[in-house]
Amino acid sequence: MSGRSIRSRAPSASSPTVRRVMIANRSSNTAPERLLKSALFKAGMRFSQNVRPVSDLKCKADIVLRRQHLCIFVDGCFWHGCPKHFGCPKTNSSWWNEKIEATKGRDRTQSALLRAAGWEVLRIWEHEITTTKLSSVVSRIQRRWHLRKLR
Repeated sequence: MSGRSIRSRAPSASSPTVRRVMIANRSSNTAPERLLKSALFKAGMRFSQNVRPVSDLKCKADIVLRRQHLCIFVDGCFWHGCPKHFGCPKTNSSWWNEKIEATKGRDRTQSALLRAAGWEVLRIWEHEITTTKLSSVVSRIQRRWHLRKLR
């Protein structure tokens, strides 16, 4: 591993199609996030979106319930290395493995720092947010929300 950042060592796209797909990837307000936010809003929960729960921590959560000190991250299966769905690309696989492992390490570090600052952290895989599973995800969040509200 070089001393340079993983981003600065990113290989070129293996084809024009791959380049278009990579450019089209969103980092926030993805379809699963929008689906979850809509369901939480319909359930009466009010929240902030894509904000830093702790101002001096370089970390933006997808959904933040400030009064309850609850932050929710919707992790993409590819970008966050889902154990069920992640498959490393065959082209530039060593770089991709390093990239995904760095992301997982950053996620662990950020979650630990948020918990140390008194926040509850929920990480939800994008594959958990489907029309058939959405109500159970919302129920899980509501249980945490109510427990935090009672404190």
